[in-house]
Formats: sequence, structure tokens, C-alpha cells
Amino acid sequence: MARTAALAPNVDTAPAAIDIVFGEADPPVESAITMELNTARLILRSFREDDVDRMAQLFGNPNFMRFSLGVFTERKQTVAFIEKVIGWDRTGIPSQFAVVPKAEDAVIGYCGFYHHAELPGEVEIGYRLHPDYWNRGLITEAARAVRDHAFADLKLPRVISLIHAEYIPSRRVAEKNGMKVEKEIMFRGFPTLVYAISREEWLVNRDAS
Repeated sequence: MARTAALAPNVDTAPAAIDIVFGEADPPVESAITMELNTARLILRSFREDDVDRMAQLFGNPNFMRFSLGVFTERKQTVAFIEKVIGWDRTGIPSQFAVVPKAEDAVIGYCGFYHHAELPGEVEIGYRLHPDYWNRGLITEAARAVRDHAFADLKLPRVISLIHAEYIPSRRVAEKNGMKVEKEIMFRGFPTLVYAISREEWLVNRDAS
């Protein structure tokens, strides 16, 4: 697992399966963090400044940005995203991982943590993947690694995923991640399902498997 800093259980929280617009309020500062997780087929690593061009391609892809507020039309939007997550990493706040297949040296999406000003006390696992890599179980693999990191390393009490009610593939990923629908809310203008799993539920599922 990655080397991580301690994280207070109730970190203020940002967007994922719904959107990637950041709130004005940033979470509290912790000590610096270096993030890298490994799965059978993937490396989940911190974003770097040289990821901007690749991420700009992804954020401009309508299928990649399905059920969001829309594609990014300007490079500066991607720059802002990269700067935000790098800034969180540098101040010790767990954020997004770049998803990189071990067989390739190319970023194919992201998976990690968001901190939403609208949902204080909640930490979201959010994810998006290049359409060419759909239906291979890759994003489920990434999401499970991030979930395990949240509970085993960061000791978070729970995590959620915010998913558009009609985004069936994303809902399946959350369900395979052991999450259950807790409630439905309106989030940034979208009908949104709040999927959740607690650390206690994760421990029970882990011990039973």
C-alpha cells in the first residue's frame, strides 16, 4: 500500500460520479502525502503536471464525461483540476489517483477521493474511465483498491459515492464495491443516489470472504 499521512475521520468533502467542479471551501490541511496503490492490473498514482494534456483529452470526451455538467472546452479547466488534486496531495489531503494500466504508460482515467463543501463530514469515492477500457472490470478494481485504502490505511468511518440515478454502469461499480443506496438527493441539479459503506460493514465483508 501507499505511504500515507493520518487523516481525521470527519474531513470536509468534493465531486466524482456526478461532476468535477470543486467547491470554494478546501478541506483542512494534514501532513504531506505520497499516493500510490497497486492492483493486479493497475497502478493508481498521484497526478503530475505532465498529465494535463492527456487529461484534457479525456475531459473533452463526451462518453468519459457522461452524466456530468459537460465536457471541458478549455485547457485551463483541466489545469485547474490537476492543480487542485496536486495541491491536496502536497498538503496531505487524500485526493484523486491517476489510473494507469500496468501494461501501458498512459493515464486512462481517475479514481479517488472528493471532498464536497455541500456534504460536510462525507468522503466520496469517485471515478471515470476512458470508454475504450469499459467492460473489463478495471474501474471496479480501482474503486475497490481506493475503498480498501480508505478503511485499512486512512481509518475512515465510511465512504460514499454520488451517482446519477440513470447512470447504471456507475451504480454497478458502487454495488460491486459493497455499497448500498442510502438515500436519493438533488445534488447540483441532478437526481443523485447516495451509495455508502461503513468501515464496520467493510470489515464484516472482508472477514467473510
